[in-house]
Amino acid sequence: MKEERDFRNLTEGQMENLLEFAEVSARCSKEVLEALEEQVPVTYELFRKCMEELGTVGAIGALTEMMGRYPDYGKRYNEEEGWGPEKAESDFRKIMEKLGETK
Repeated sequence: MKEERDFRNLTEGQMENLLEFAEVSARCSKEVLEALEEQVPVTYELFRKCMEELGTVGAIGALTEMMGRYPDYGKRYNEEEGWGPEKAESDFRKIMEKLGETK
Protein backbone atom coordinates (compact mmCIF):
# COMPACT_ATOMS: atom_id res chain seq x y z
CA MET A 1 0.00 0.00 0.00
CA LYS A 2 1.43 3.34 -1.03
CA GLU A 3 1.80 5.95 1.72
CA GLU A 4 -0.17 9.12 1.04
CA ARG A 5 2.04 12.21 0.99
CA ASP A 6 0.70 15.68 1.52
CA PHE A 7 1.43 18.74 3.60
CA ARG A 8 -0.81 17.62 6.44
CA ASN A 9 1.60 14.77 7.23
CA LEU A 10 4.67 16.99 7.68
CA THR A 11 6.18 17.53 11.09
CA GLU A 12 6.55 21.08 12.34
CA GLY A 13 10.27 20.98 11.53
CA GLN A 14 9.65 19.67 8.03
CA MET A 15 7.09 22.40 7.43
CA GLU A 16 9.54 25.07 8.62
CA ASN A 17 12.21 23.68 6.28
CA LEU A 18 9.79 23.64 3.37
CA LEU A 19 8.67 27.22 4.02
CA GLU A 20 12.29 28.39 4.28
CA PHE A 21 13.14 26.59 1.04
CA ALA A 22 10.23 28.28 -0.72
CA GLU A 23 11.18 31.71 0.65
CA VAL A 24 14.83 31.32 -0.36
CA SER A 25 13.91 29.96 -3.80
CA ALA A 26 11.52 32.82 -4.47
CA ARG A 27 13.48 35.75 -3.06
CA CYS A 28 17.20 35.02 -3.45
CA SER A 29 19.22 35.78 -6.55
CA LYS A 30 20.29 33.09 -8.98
CA GLU A 31 23.89 33.64 -7.90
CA VAL A 32 23.05 32.95 -4.25
CA LEU A 33 20.96 29.89 -5.12
CA GLU A 34 23.85 28.49 -7.15
CA ALA A 35 26.20 29.06 -4.21
CA LEU A 36 23.78 27.32 -1.83
CA GLU A 37 23.60 24.36 -4.20
CA GLU A 38 27.42 24.34 -4.54
CA GLN A 39 27.16 24.87 -8.30
CA VAL A 40 29.71 27.71 -8.28
CA PRO A 41 32.88 28.36 -6.28
CA VAL A 42 32.15 30.57 -3.28
CA THR A 43 34.40 33.55 -2.80
CA TYR A 44 34.26 35.72 0.29
CA GLU A 45 32.33 38.36 -1.67
CA LEU A 46 29.74 35.77 -2.72
CA PHE A 47 29.59 34.47 0.86
CA ARG A 48 28.78 38.02 2.06
CA LYS A 49 26.06 38.31 -0.59
CA CYS A 50 24.60 35.00 0.59
CA MET A 51 24.60 36.19 4.21
CA GLU A 52 22.87 39.43 3.26
CA GLU A 53 20.16 37.84 1.12
CA LEU A 54 19.54 34.93 3.48
CA GLY A 55 19.38 37.34 6.41
CA THR A 56 16.86 39.50 4.58
CA VAL A 57 14.51 36.55 4.10
CA GLY A 58 15.17 35.17 7.61
CA ALA A 59 16.55 31.87 6.36
CA ILE A 60 18.26 30.82 9.59
CA GLY A 61 18.75 27.20 8.49
CA ALA A 62 20.50 28.21 5.26
CA LEU A 63 22.58 30.84 7.09
CA THR A 64 23.72 28.28 9.62
CA GLU A 65 24.55 25.79 6.89
CA MET A 66 26.65 28.33 4.98
CA MET A 67 28.49 29.33 8.16
CA GLY A 68 29.29 25.67 8.83
CA ARG A 69 30.31 24.96 5.25
CA TYR A 70 32.67 27.95 5.11
CA PRO A 71 33.96 28.46 8.68
CA ASP A 72 36.86 30.73 7.67
CA TYR A 73 34.50 33.02 5.75
CA GLY A 74 32.03 32.85 8.63
CA LYS A 75 34.65 33.89 11.16
CA ARG A 76 35.81 36.78 8.97
CA TYR A 77 32.23 37.88 8.33
CA ASN A 78 31.39 37.82 12.05
CA GLU A 79 34.48 39.86 12.86
CA GLU A 80 33.77 42.44 10.16
CA GLU A 81 30.11 42.74 11.08
CA GLY A 82 30.79 42.88 14.82
CA TRP A 83 29.16 39.55 15.65
CA GLY A 84 30.57 36.94 17.95
CA PRO A 85 31.17 36.52 21.69
CA GLU A 86 32.27 40.12 22.22
CA LYS A 87 29.10 41.47 20.60
CA ALA A 88 26.90 39.06 22.55
CA GLU A 89 28.57 40.11 25.81
CA SER A 90 28.24 43.80 24.96
CA ASP A 91 24.56 43.39 24.05
CA PHE A 92 23.94 41.45 27.28
CA ARG A 93 25.58 44.23 29.34
CA LYS A 94 23.38 46.84 27.63
CA ILE A 95 20.26 44.82 28.40
CA MET A 96 21.27 44.42 32.04
CA GLU A 97 21.96 48.16 32.30
CA LYS A 98 18.49 48.91 30.85
CA LEU A 99 16.91 46.53 33.35
CA GLY A 100 18.77 48.29 36.17
CA GLU A 101 17.40 51.64 34.99
CA THR A 102 13.80 50.42 35.06
CA LYS A 103 13.92 49.34 38.72
